[in-house]
Amino acid sequence: MKIRVLAPASLALLLAGCTAEFSGVVIAGICSPPAPDSATLSCLYPAACDTFFAGTAVLDATTGQVSGLDFRVPVEIDNTLPNNADTGNGRVNTNDAQIQSYEVTYPGTSVPTWNVPATVTVRAAGTSGALIRLIRAQDFASFAPPGSSTRQVVASVRAHGILGSQDTFVTAWFDVPITVCSGCLEGNACPSGKTYVAACPSAPAPGPVQTPSAVLCQ
Repeated sequence: MKIRVLAPASLALLLAGCTAEFSGVVIAGICSPPAPDSATLSCLYPAACDTFFAGTAVLDATTGQVSGLDFRVPVEIDNTLPNNADTGNGRVNTNDAQIQSYEVTYPGTSVPTWNVPATVTVRAAGTSGALIRLIRAQDFASFAPPGSSTRQVVASVRAHGILGSQDTFVTAWFDVPITVCSGCLEGNACPSGKTYVAACPSAPAPGPVQTPSAVLCQ
């Protein structure tokens, strides 16, 4: 959780702007990953989490560099605004939310903020599933701990977007705790003779946040 103390002048400028940290659209939580489809090896996610993930995401930073996949997690995003359409007077709904980007920071590290383009629609009074890229594969080395040790990091993410009314919004920060290791998953994720590709939720590259049964191999 990030807390800022604003001077009165800064607060006035913030309130005068069009963009605000908007509680009506929220990143509700990380979804528990599904097992991949046995025929296509694809990961299918519902618009709302069947259950929320209660564990800690794991990133194998050294093995992940080989895969080249960014670290990603599936989330549920909620829009608590009501559908304000009124067919009686011809008013259209203006509370649908369009997420245009994610802003990701890494408190306590020197890794710079990452702004990730996105196109996610969250209907008024509805939910939407999304895969958020939290760490670029090229930055894994910056998080890798030495030897067999582990490192605890946090990826703080918030979404930027626009409502149907054309008002812009920013969600509250959502913190994702991550355990980072160097090689701890290598050789354990796939059967002998198979190569790790990705895991539901489409690979936190390659530290799955789920049991090995959900790992994708080829």
